[in-house]
Amino acid sequence: MTDNKLPKLSVNRAEASEKIRGRINVGKELLETQMSSEEEFDNLKSETWKWIDYNKTLFGKLFDESPLSEFHGSTYIGIIGQNWVEEMISHRESISHWINDLESIYEQLELYEELPSNTQQTRTNDNMNNENKKIFIGHGRSLVWRVLKDFIEETLGLPYEEFNRVSAAGEFIGNRLEEMLDESCMAFLIMTGEDEQADGSLHARENVIHEVGLFQGRLGFKRAIILLEEGCQEFSNIRGIGQIRFPKADIKAAFEEIRRVLQRESII
Repeated sequence: MTDNKLPKLSVNRAEASEKIRGRINVGKELLETQMSSEEEFDNLKSETWKWIDYNKTLFGKLFDESPLSEFHGSTYIGIIGQNWVEEMISHRESISHWINDLESIYEQLELYEELPSNTQQTRTNDNMNNENKKIFIGHGRSLVWRVLKDFIEETLGLPYEEFNRVSAAGEFIGNRLEEMLDESCMAFLIMTGEDEQADGSLHARENVIHEVGLFQGRLGFKRAIILLEEGCQEFSNIRGIGQIRFPKADIKAAFEEIRRVLQRESII
């Protein structure tokens, strides 16, 4: 940018605010990820690169000229020659820099002018076309949902919805649930065995079971699909309902079936 002139928003300020806050939340989730092995750290690095690439693409669409180039955290530089523990410390610092930069832009949004509404119209229409095509992902603590999210978003090119995608702090949870129900045309509810019962059986977390009921009620059984991990006990209300089952920690095995369901429902 030249003459210290700020870029202009290509979308309305409210939309930009929501999307940037969502990216900040994802960054904080990455920053808080606990690692005990080099393999886990490699996975974190991969997730971080995806986060950074997505941030760059997003800001290129939110503004007529991305403001990220003005901030010192806009490029992640790996440190070579350190052991993985030392590199992890540097990596966390880089994530922190990125979060700080995103928060700086977020806090200064009122300083960025919006382009004239007629210039935004094409972008707005695109968003409306995508709004009713969001794919909701319900999940527990297991991180397999991120693998599914990447498949839906990056491979299939579909927008996704997930409870923590935007911060619900200070908001009535029911409002957030209604928002997700309104914006989603399909739901994949991942049931992973996380809650151990007295008899030793493993059940999905209660929030996932709750979401199963909500989305089956709103979208119907054909569009609220249960992904049942091996070892997770199905509950009585879903017996007899078609499910997609996958091996423990290997949700990729279900991808082709997921693709066929989306084609069946004319979503792709």
